[in-house]
Amino acid sequence: MNIPAGWELLDLHNHTHRSYDARNMLEDYEQAHADRRFDVLAITEHNRIDGARELAAAASFDVIVGQEVDTSDGELIGLFLSAELERGHPIEETARAIRAQGGLVYLPHPFFRLVRNPVLAPARERLAAARLIDNVEVANGGPFTADANDAARRWAHEQGLPMAAGSDAHEPSDIGTCVCAVPSGPLSAHALPERLRQGRVITRRRGNAVKLAAKAQTRAQLALHSLRGGHRKRR
Repeated sequence: MNIPAGWELLDLHNHTHRSYDARNMLEDYEQAHADRRFDVLAITEHNRIDGARELAAAASFDVIVGQEVDTSDGELIGLFLSAELERGHPIEETARAIRAQGGLVYLPHPFFRLVRNPVLAPARERLAAARLIDNVEVANGGPFTADANDAARRWAHEQGLPMAAGSDAHEPSDIGTCVCAVPSGPLSAHALPERLRQGRVITRRRGNAVKLAAKAQTRAQLALHSLRGGHRKRR
């Protein structure tokens, strides 16, 4: 896909080694940025924002501080956060907490079931009815997400919601596989939804077998790290 001059590539769903199931480091994201796989990155650790803050302070590119939080109704992402969100609350309460600190409510992989804590249809529809969704992830870079991505795109269009994309990268090779190409503009919670409405979703997903092999390697490395005395508390 040809990208107009001056547009930026946003990858809005990623993890670092601070997430219990990921191994990406700053240098992995720096290399991906140098390879022009993205321009702006959102780091969305599971139930914490320390990794996002660390990377934002050290990276040579713009980083949105986010969090993928486990609500009592499934996973939800907050973008442009200043404080860590508490886990375990109802999804509507969590969405309001995101908005209360000036953040954006990003609904990740809304039709994908092969995640640890999926958002099911009743919670998704309640959020939409309450107008508590700011953008919908219609391209997720995980394995076996193609059909769910298509369903998310149709649903976002029906709801009239901005469409977003995130690689959901836990391994270096997945960084920049799902991005939004958007016109240049301010990087803020106020401006981003309109930029997404004007943008285009770009999918450069790898094959499922390749993705699964990368995830198996990550799990093996994390298990070895644990055996050697490392501490990676699951949150």
